Amino acid sequence: MCAERGRQAIVRPEWSLPNDATILGTAVHAGIAASLVGAGESTKVAKDELDRLLQEPFQRVKYENEELYEFSTALCRKWEKEIAPTLGDVMFVEKEFEFLLDEYDDPVIGKRVYLWGKGTIDCVTKTAVWDWKTAARKYSPKDKQSQAVQPTMYAAASVAEGWHEYPVWFKYGVMIRGGSAQVVSIHRNESHADWLREQVRPLVRTACLVGTDYSWVKNDTHYLCSATWCSWWSICKGSKLSPEDITPKEQA
Repeated sequence: MCAERGRQAIVRPEWSLPNDATILGTAVHAGIAASLVGAGESTKVAKDELDRLLQEPFQRVKYENEELYEFSTALCRKWEKEIAPTLGDVMFVEKEFEFLLDEYDDPVIGKRVYLWGKGTIDCVTKTAVWDWKTAARKYSPKDKQSQAVQPTMYAAASVAEGWHEYPVWFKYGVMIRGGSAQVVSIHRNESHADWLREQVRPLVRTACLVGTDYSWVKNDTHYLCSATWCSWWSICKGSKLSPEDITPKEQA
């Protein structure tokens, strides 16, 4: 999404703080996982996790504690009622993966490159890979099918681990704050994985040739380029533009 954001994550990882929306998502994820493995009621586990997370450093953007607790309960109930019945046979919950995504000789840097994919999948069933999302609005299936990177990585991991064969179905289980739930189905094949490799190779080359001491290419056209979603905004775009500069206003 932004190469400079990636570089900052390497050189200043301690700056990366969750905000109130992300800790809400973490708490709901914990509740869902507990429900799936029979380790407790989703709403109770989510509340306990929220208790813990509110004691840790985080950035408060929009929600007070009372709202977070209300949302965590409501979102878990939405999952239980509207998403859980559609899952089918569950194979894994919170399943970690690590696999060789790419291996190639780069003539520019003069090295053989091994690129590993690593992460944790919320839920793997016999027919799909699932990821839980807490959101303020509905997802666009068209946008996710054409642009989303996460389904491509998770599908490639699923094939590499032998859980599924291409084409792989990736499903977003979306719980909307103040709204209903949504299941968004995305399909991925080997061509999507090839495009992901094509996207990542120049970033690897940049890291090897330029290093991390100086800035990389910046992308400020993505919605995550903001003080709300980027922990390093204040020393990047935020060091040049004030909140007033990026807020719409009427002409005098």
